[in-house]
Amino acid sequence: MGDASSTIVGVQVYRNDVVVVRQGQAPDTQDVQRGDIWQFSRKSRQRLAFVAANTPVRFLTMITLTYPLVFPLDGKRVKADLRKFLSMLVKDWPALQYLWFLEFQARGAPHMHILVTRPIPRTRKGTQEWRYRIACEWYRIAATGDRKHLLAGTRVERLRKVDGAARYACKYAAKMYQKTVAPGYRDVGRFWGYNRGVKPEEVETVPCSEDDIRGVLEGWRYAPAEDRDVYRILYGVAARFGRPDGHTTKT
Repeated sequence: MGDASSTIVGVQVYRNDVVVVRQGQAPDTQDVQRGDIWQFSRKSRQRLAFVAANTPVRFLTMITLTYPLVFPLDGKRVKADLRKFLSMLVKDWPALQYLWFLEFQARGAPHMHILVTRPIPRTRKGTQEWRYRIACEWYRIAATGDRKHLLAGTRVERLRKVDGAARYACKYAAKMYQKTVAPGYRDVGRFWGYNRGVKPEEVETVPCSEDDIRGVLEGWRYAPAEDRDVYRILYGVAARFGRPDGHTTKT
């Protein structure tokens, strides 16, 4: 992060949020992980919220993958299953963009939520066929041998609100009780990830000072007090810094 008291030289404006740039300091807005991951850190949760709120794509559907009563305790196996499933989705829909999260159910089983840009078919038959294909593919990949898993191992939901994905991602990041790794579970790995097209795109860079920022934020309910440093990320204030209206959203 660097020294929060160093000189502010500008802001980077994204779709919804603003990143404060300080002299000699590059903004940290990407999910860079080093070494073994054993918990869902606060920084990683903040990066997830930033990506979900500022991605140029609009997610239309959420797919949930679960395991049956008997489930793997090896994170590498779980991630391998997830990669196979995502590869299937991209093969079916080459333009697909996705953002996924890992959680642990109360019984300790890992399950994944995947936000995707592919819409659920509008016809009843089309919806049934796609849901059945997803269920069959996950049943095949997970290879549990539990026939009940075929019927209950997946869920497909339409995201009806434009900001539904960002709201869900932020809610997910806050639910730390579902990030507790089950006893005996090893190699948990990353708690979330996305493919290339989801990466937030900077709209513009605005040179400014700390006084300029405080002036723009005047009247904002979350504005930092005069005796507090300006936050590194200012959530939901892009419009205050001149973000152009009518921005396009890719699907």
